[in-house]
Amino acid sequence: MAAIGLIINERSNRVRSILGDLVHVAKQFPSVRAHVLNGIDGLDRTLSEFNRARVDTVVVAGGDGTIQAAVTDAINRRRFDRSPDYVAVPCGMTNVIAADCGLQGSPVDSLDRFLFRRTRGQVKRVRRPLMGMSIGEREPVYGFFLGAGAFTSAVKFSRTEIQAKGAARSLAMGLTIGGAILNAAFGEKQPAPPLVAEIASEGAPFAGRRPLTLALMTTLKTLVLGVYPFWGEGEGGLAVTTIGFPAQRMLAAAPAALRGRSAPWFRAAGYESWRTNALDADFDGTIVFDGEMFDVAPGERMSIETTHDAGFLI
Repeated sequence: MAAIGLIINERSNRVRSILGDLVHVAKQFPSVRAHVLNGIDGLDRTLSEFNRARVDTVVVAGGDGTIQAAVTDAINRRRFDRSPDYVAVPCGMTNVIAADCGLQGSPVDSLDRFLFRRTRGQVKRVRRPLMGMSIGEREPVYGFFLGAGAFTSAVKFSRTEIQAKGAARSLAMGLTIGGAILNAAFGEKQPAPPLVAEIASEGAPFAGRRPLTLALMTTLKTLVLGVYPFWGEGEGGLAVTTIGFPAQRMLAAAPAALRGRSAPWFRAAGYESWRTNALDADFDGTIVFDGEMFDVAPGERMSIETTHDAGFLI
């Protein structure tokens, strides 16, 4: 049986209290090569060692950002002679990727069950397109879920208020997405739009720069708690939703929009959702990509393509 590489990010939110248990589980399976990292320091050496050991499965016990870093480094540095499958163990502050195509339940128990099932060949592979995000001349970063505008503000609030007070991780993420929408409905009215952007893509329902309340994009098929604010049709691997500014009829729109359902009046009220395989955006500000924040400076353009994908074992 091919070797398994296990990356444990000891700085991930949930790992701190279960690190010893994760290492103990790994030691029960001789094919597992476990590496405990402080953040992503040493990730490059770890992935190179996995390749030399002919690892075909990389298990990531961390959050969305750890998975993003591992996949990005593997692609940009061509770490593997043959692309491995990944396993997402939900150990981070938010675990959107694991909710869609990762292990479910307790990190320790789900890892133990997965490794046992793998010895018996009782695992399933699913594939998801990767969002390859490039900002200006920077190297691409690969991930699965991106938000901008009011979503960025909601993430910052979630980290200081919701998650800091102990909300369950999936609940916190659901509240972050819902909160961005509900705050636009009930919060203090903003004199300026959170985001002014030009988004160009095949299938885009508008052209030119527009004031927006928020923009969301993903290649995942589900998010958390049934929240999936994408209702666009088509074959593209990238789902995109924007809400115009000022936001209109938010209270009426929220129940349908958060569940991925449209209404006849959505377009007239500034709610747009579509699918594509690539897009190019012109704006400046801060975006949140798999829980990590990236600043887009004036004059930089952000592009997203879906030419790569990743296999996950569950």
